[in-house]
Amino acid sequence: DETMKARIICDYMAGMTDRFAMEEHRRLFDISDTMI
Repeated sequence: DETMKARIICDYMAGMTDRFAMEEHRRLFDISDTMI
């Protein structure tokens, strides 16, 4: 169910600290680390 998935993701993100959210985003999307 797409609504339930969206709710779980929103709840997970709402519980993140700013620092954790930035580090997680960098880990998932920063391609510069993987190109070395």
